[in-house]
Amino acid sequence: MTGVRDGPRRQPVQDLLSPEPDVVLRLAQLPVTVDEETAQDLSRVLSGPELQRAARFLRRADRNEYVLAHWLLRHTLSAGTSVPPRSWDFTEERYGKPRIAQRHCDAREFSLSHSAGTCLVAVSTAGRRVGVDVERHRRADGPRTLPRNSLSPHEHRRLAALPPERRQAEFIQLWALKEALAKAMGVGLRLPFADVDFSWRNGRPSLGRSAAVPEPELWTCHRLDAPAGFRAALCVRAASPTTAAPTRGVRET
Repeated sequence: MTGVRDGPRRQPVQDLLSPEPDVVLRLAQLPVTVDEETAQDLSRVLSGPELQRAARFLRRADRNEYVLAHWLLRHTLSAGTSVPPRSWDFTEERYGKPRIAQRHCDAREFSLSHSAGTCLVAVSTAGRRVGVDVERHRRADGPRTLPRNSLSPHEHRRLAALPPERRQAEFIQLWALKEALAKAMGVGLRLPFADVDFSWRNGRPSLGRSAAVPEPELWTCHRLDAPAGFRAALCVRAASPTTAAPTRGVRET
């Protein structure tokens, strides 16, 4: 655990062991209860648009989770730089993937995910396309009938052959992998999940070739260690001189 200082309280942050040397992974979890002073401390580094977006959440738990996630992102980006967490600006790619604004002259790529009070950030210091996802896993979350619009035929057959308790956990892990890939590609849920095929080789996820992912060899995906009750995944693109996706306007994540 590391403590990142911001205001009178310390918010515990866990540095996860990263399977990629250029990717920093940090995780934070909301306590069971968040008092008003802690909530204000976390909110202090957020931008005006972020605070407005947080205020639109009806449930306090959802609002606190959003605030913690963006607090974690801003502090992770600021680590080792002279940029205060509050000062980061962001642009948005065509399909909504956020990037650091050009005025910062910072080529790092990042990804952010949060679920049920657990927040996860990935930052590629080499500027590689990166996506991360964390999902809560409860026994009731597993599909009784496997959804064909989320699984490839191969995945559907493999999961259908598993015992129900393993099937549930495997489905959540596959979903996290596909979410992480979609974020890294910058297409979000426009990626047809049923056309993305993952198998397992030596305990590691292997991405198959498909119309949705024509060059799977450019992507490396990992199942991450996550807190109990969660599944997490990371996907990164091979380093190569590529042109960034088109951006539109200055935006706060």
